[in-house]
Amino acid sequence: MVLCQKTKSVFAGAGSLQKTNGTDFDNFFIVTFANELIENRDAIVQRWYEAWRKSRHPHPEIEETLLKDMLSEQLKLIGFQIKANKSENTEDLWLIAKRLDPEERVIQKIPIEEVVQEYRIAVETVRCWIEEKEIEVSFKEYSYFYSAIFQLVAESVRRYSKFQHERISRDRSDYLARLTHQMRNPLSAISLNVGILSRMEIDQNASRAISILDRNIRKLNLLINGVMRMERYKPEEIPVRPESLRPMVLLEEVMDEFEFDAAKKKLRLEISGNRSLRMEVDSNLLVDAFGNLIQNAIKYTEKGFVRVLVEEQNSNILFKVIDSGPGISKERQKDLFKPTKPGKPGGVGIGLSIAARAVAAQSGEIGVTSELGKGSTFWFYLPKKVKVRSEPQRKEEDYAA
Repeated sequence: MVLCQKTKSVFAGAGSLQKTNGTDFDNFFIVTFANELIENRDAIVQRWYEAWRKSRHPHPEIEETLLKDMLSEQLKLIGFQIKANKSENTEDLWLIAKRLDPEERVIQKIPIEEVVQEYRIAVETVRCWIEEKEIEVSFKEYSYFYSAIFQLVAESVRRYSKFQHERISRDRSDYLARLTHQMRNPLSAISLNVGILSRMEIDQNASRAISILDRNIRKLNLLINGVMRMERYKPEEIPVRPESLRPMVLLEEVMDEFEFDAAKKKLRLEISGNRSLRMEVDSNLLVDAFGNLIQNAIKYTEKGFVRVLVEEQNSNILFKVIDSGPGISKERQKDLFKPTKPGKPGGVGIGLSIAARAVAAQSGEIGVTSELGKGSTFWFYLPKKVKVRSEPQRKEEDYAA
């Protein structure tokens, strides 16, 4: 706690405002207090630093210069605002990035509680400075100062939390990307050996087991590829490599991989559309989107059908996956494409998120129409000519973080 050497009150109350030789006395106070913050800010910050060193804090090794620089500039800015007799809301005062450095505190692993403590000590230090220098301060100006510091703390906490969240998310994404990449090599080896076994003379039971293994390898590959793209990039950063193809042919190949699962439930698996229709699209991203939708439809539909429609609509291609499943409530539809929203026990809820990102990466749109007890229609459309996007270059600060 900061202890003031004097306790004399020097705050001018509302009754103190008066004219002296034609001068607004309140404006005189404002200029005096503002000048103290501007001209003596380094001395105030030095006293604040000494008080901070004596307080309870877990990071005494923080560099003195780093601690002092930003507070000095912040006091200077508040002083100029008071000197200009600014009385407007202080909420926008700290939105300029160079006025704050909470991101640096995250990198230094300083807890947010200590960031708040820094500004609490700053308020006490300024109050003591006012009393010891016997600076007369109006209620209006001190209220502005206090409000500015309060908004400074609020904005610091907001940006601290945002930066910390983004950093954790980036670290998680990098970890998952590396993990899934490492999984691809052994999976490719298994797939290669399954292919060799399928060409050998084996009995019917072994052949059936190999077919099941092959289908599950394909599903796992679909999931791994989708996770890699989802975790490594933001939707607007995902590399897009369009190629000319017939979407109906590609979708039929994907559906063939799920035909066994549909047959086990005696579901009718249907597809309708113009097989000669061509478009320029990233085949991997199209498989990410459609593959996860068709897989979910079969998974959650216990009887009836799963039907796929492909329609040309002006400069777009519309894809629909229609099922006769249990339907989805309006409430659940709101968060359906967000990660970790499983549809039933055992699911991880990542498939629809992968599909949504794959569609967004190609400047498309995805959605669902459904009613409980009446099935669901998942749809997405893509431009007939999807634009190329190169892999983004990582910024140096990303690596430094």
